[in-house]
Amino acid sequence: MSTITEVAVKAGVSKATVSRVISGTTFVKDETKSRVLAAIEALNYTPNQAARSLAGKKSYTVGLVLFDINSDYYAPAASAVESALRKEDLHVIIASGQGTQDGERDAVEFLIKRQVDALVLITSFLSKDELEDLEQRCPIFVLNQERSMSADKTIQFDNYKGGFIATDYLINQGHSKIGIITGPSRKTDAMDRLRGYQDALQAKGLQSHWHHEGDFSAESAIAGMQTFLAMPDKPTALVCGNDYMAIGALHVCYQHGIRVPDELAVVGFDDLDIAQYFKPTLTTVKMPLFNMADALAKLLLQQIYQKKHSVQRYFAPEMVIRQSA
Repeated sequence: MSTITEVAVKAGVSKATVSRVISGTTFVKDETKSRVLAAIEALNYTPNQAARSLAGKKSYTVGLVLFDINSDYYAPAASAVESALRKEDLHVIIASGQGTQDGERDAVEFLIKRQVDALVLITSFLSKDELEDLEQRCPIFVLNQERSMSADKTIQFDNYKGGFIATDYLINQGHSKIGIITGPSRKTDAMDRLRGYQDALQAKGLQSHWHHEGDFSAESAIAGMQTFLAMPDKPTALVCGNDYMAIGALHVCYQHGIRVPDELAVVGFDDLDIAQYFKPTLTTVKMPLFNMADALAKLLLQQIYQKKHSVQRYFAPEMVIRQSA
């Protein structure tokens, strides 16, 4: 294994100059920098990570906080973030909030104590005020979540449009009795989808008499479906705030012998992998979570490590038509 001394000798410079080139914190003449980089490549020299950290006052590690590491929803996002950062010789420490508010807070504190250079947050419970306070302690990059501070460290998805196009699709299929099962009201994305649903109905002179607030779980959709089925006037179509809840609704349809989509059309949201394999296959609104998380990682690379990346900041939904509607 080559050493920094060998690099310095080959480049004809001091070890301090090699360190300055590696850390990028001090100006080095282009000609000198080129000689050092050529020597590093020729000798296949790998800088010591701890030395790089001390020289540049960076740990070259990034913390990733997920709402729940066990959820299929978060796996593509985690994969995208880690893949993008590892390509730049950075390491990712992943911590799970385990589906709770306290868990998310503990995960954040754990990572900050590890002196990560930045945090990627794909969370559910952290409030705008908490995010604002947190950014005073560590750079944070947030996926699809409302925040009160500058939007220069966020990747956003048009949840409102997603709720609108899902509802409008069902209206164009001939439905006028369209219900909705939303995510929790504390979640901005859930409420944006609800507003899109309401506005799509209003645009066609329709009203909603079927609204159940769930929590993005299949179980909450099962409870919502049982409420709807107990009503004398039942919906003929249903918009669900995510695919898990849509699958919960389909499960109830199966249990009660309700034919989908003949008696009840169901639309989900997210387009998880399972959506195309469930029976009937699920019509849903696609949210390109992998691409969004990849963009968030590149935004971090751009701002924290001065890497040149073209970053798409906003993503639009699209309908994926399958058998359930």
